[in-house]
Amino acid sequence: MKLIMAEVFNSWQGEGGSVEGSAFGRRQIFVRFAGCDLDCLWCDSREYINASRVFRWRSEVEPFTGKFEYRPNPASLDEVVEAILRLDTGDIHSISYTGGEPTLQVKPLKALMEEMRSLGFDNFLETHGGLPELIKEVADLTDYASVDIKDETARATEDWRSLVLREVESIRILKEAGAKVYAKLVVTSETKPGNVRWYAELLKGLAPLVIQPREPIEINQEKLMNLYREAALVMGRKNVGLSFQVHKYLNVL
Repeated sequence: MKLIMAEVFNSWQGEGGSVEGSAFGRRQIFVRFAGCDLDCLWCDSREYINASRVFRWRSEVEPFTGKFEYRPNPASLDEVVEAILRLDTGDIHSISYTGGEPTLQVKPLKALMEEMRSLGFDNFLETHGGLPELIKEVADLTDYASVDIKDETARATEDWRSLVLREVESIRILKEAGAKVYAKLVVTSETKPGNVRWYAELLKGLAPLVIQPREPIEINQEKLMNLYREAALVMGRKNVGLSFQVHKYLNVL
């Protein structure tokens, strides 16, 4: 079983805010897969989008030391498991599978999730959610999930409305499988209130929503809170939260 990897490291989950399903502030081991089928304007893992050009991956030698060892791609399942276990500090909330887009490598992802669950870890899936047919293959192994809602301003794909509908379907699949799941919406100063209302209508009664300003933050507080209000008026007072990439302010991965 081979995987095209980017990195494995130990850190804190810096996104998600306070909604149910979030692991914000919890310590996790992050397993970043290389490769993504979208190309969002604000992608912060751009160097890993094209998996065919990610020739090596790195794993932390010890947490927070800034020291990594590098290995060639593709990685074996055993190599990745070994890298994860070496970083287990005994206080890990869950293993976060992120990217890139991890479901593009769904068979090795599933095998890795099965292995980590057998070792007593919870699985946390971070996904753009645009591939519900692949989400189905790992939904039963997912304990927590963060699923993106790609706003029009992300320019992730030309048919962005169809992408949003697939993302909502992925949320439905994960929830029905028993995962604690929330939706994450990155917004900018150009995000339209009408779009946010539409997302909220799709998510109402299904999953909570966190609204996260694009980094570096350029949206003003008034616009951000207006978008929050648009969502909360549809979804309810307790089903919307704000999320910030706090790990960046802590200067950690």
